[in-house]
Amino acid sequence: MRLTELANINTGLVTARKQAKVTDQEIIKYRTLNLKVINEKGYIEDNLVEEFEANERIKPVYLTKVRDIVVRLTYPFTAVLIDEAHENMIIPSHFVVIRPDKERLLPEYLYWLLNTEKVKQELQQNINSTTIGTVKPMSYAELDIEQITLQEQAQIGEIYMLAKKELYLLDQIMGQKELYYKEAINRIQKEMRKK
Repeated sequence: MRLTELANINTGLVTARKQAKVTDQEIIKYRTLNLKVINEKGYIEDNLVEEFEANERIKPVYLTKVRDIVVRLTYPFTAVLIDEAHENMIIPSHFVVIRPDKERLLPEYLYWLLNTEKVKQELQQNINSTTIGTVKPMSYAELDIEQITLQEQAQIGEIYMLAKKELYLLDQIMGQKELYYKEAINRIQKEMRKK
């Protein structure tokens, strides 16, 4: 079954049209996704989230909701599953947002599926030749989704979410360890200079 039969798929907002100018009377601030924010491993890098000043309220269809799946239209076509901490962020036009029919397709399962090498290779075959490394949103709509039971989807989704959480924590620990060792070496160098 094609993904378009199991989910609503929309392209993000062309933000240039909503960008506030200094002369605008009302400026509304939003957090926004960008290509740097979506980590290749499938999570959002909070320290890279940017603020966007809009000249009017952004329609809800262009704002993230919990359990939405947002996917890059450019290589490496990484998908992220939106959680409470990343709700109400602007989805720009270089992403698609996929809102599955949860009675037929679980978001956690689709999140796993979209991040598999098989799907990424399939998307790579649909790269739009006019724009380097970009696929058309229809490429997502036409993806063939194997029908398995909701229970099977839940099992795959649960394991994948646990793996993602563990890998995220390991990344955080690795970053802290790198800082620790860098500081330790800097301290040793300072002590050596004092002698």
